Parts: sequence; structure tokens; C-alpha cells
Amino acid sequence: MKPRNTIAQTESCTRLSLDLTEHDGRMFLECEGRQVDAAHLGMAARQLVGILARPFRPARQPRMIFLGLGFGHAILEACSALPQEKASLIVLPEAKALPGWLAEHLPNSPLSDERIHIENASPFDLLPAAYSNSQCILADLDHLEALAPKKWSILSPHILNGLSERLKSGGLLGLISTRAIPGLEKALRKMGFEVAIDLAPLSEKSKKNRTLYVAKKGHYQRTS
Repeated sequence: MKPRNTIAQTESCTRLSLDLTEHDGRMFLECEGRQVDAAHLGMAARQLVGILARPFRPARQPRMIFLGLGFGHAILEACSALPQEKASLIVLPEAKALPGWLAEHLPNSPLSDERIHIENASPFDLLPAAYSNSQCILADLDHLEALAPKKWSILSPHILNGLSERLKSGGLLGLISTRAIPGLEKALRKMGFEVAIDLAPLSEKSKKNRTLYVAKKGHYQRTS
């Protein structure tokens, strides 16, 4: 078996160890031995972004917020799914060093688009009020849970309410998880979201699926 090579190490936004590793030609992000993301496992994220972006293609200045970066699968898909010149793609990375890692170690950096803005904030913090009336918020719950502070839970009414407050009416919250999360659909509906659940393959060749949650806040009215 080929050894796992550590390429870079840093501290996450939650002060945990975050490693960029390589094994058998594939790259991984790991938090204290737990896999956060893999460079070859982005199919579900890409499919979710396609679903989220579709209603907002007519908008002049759509804003999509990414809670976590990983290997940039979602942000790369968003760059093509939202062609508007004035689209705004906001990323709250898991660690300050992560965007630089992608630029240095990936053959094609997902962050080269000028519409991408890297926010100097934790994906676990309440989003700034400046991001109110956003069209989309997206989070990979497997990424976040691997790095989350103690007692953090997507099921928390405080967290879900904070996300809802930053979406415009009709805005979409997209969540990905390897397994269906008990109580999440009910918690989202309790917050006033309409919820649809779907499955997407882990990768192009995988028979395993990930669960996609698409939650809509009220009725979308295009204003920009």
C-alpha cells in the first residue's frame, strides 16, 4: 500500500489541525485524521449547485454564499452555472490557508474567477448583515461537522434562523450530507422553508449516494 503524504498543514477556523494530503495520486483534506473532502469526490456538490443556480439565471446580480470551500467543487460549478458578470460568489473557507493551497497544488484553481470573494470569517459565524437578501447559501455538512465547534448543530434553531435571515424571499438553502440527517427536514419546515430532498452520486464511478437538501424561503421575486 502506498504511503499517505502530508503536503501542507495549518490550523482551521476552529483551531483544529487541517492537513492537505496525497495518496495514490489523489488529494484529500483531513481534520485530525477525519476526511473533510477529496479532490475526486465533487459530483454531488456540482449537481446541487446546478439546482440552486437555475432559478436565478435571469437575475442581474445574484449572490451565492458558500459555507466552506473544500476543494472548490461547488464554487467551480457556480462560476459556469451563473454567467452574469455582476454575480457575487462569497466563500467562507475552513482555514485562511486553504485558498492558497488550491491555487498552489491544483492544476486548475477554482478561485481564478474575479467574481469570487474570500470572506475573512468562519463558516460557523452568523453571516454579516451585508449579505442579507442573498439568493443562495450552500454548505456541505460533512465538511462542517468535521471541523465544527463543540455543540454546533445544523439542527439548531439559532443557526437555521440565522441562515434564513440572510436569504431573500424565495432564496434557496442547499445542504449536502453523506447520510440523511434525522430531524433536518422537520427543522427546516419549522423555520418556514419548503424542502425537497434528492440523491446524487458520490462520484462519477461511485454507487454510493449523498443526500441533497434544497430548502426554499417563501416566494422568489426577482428585483435585480
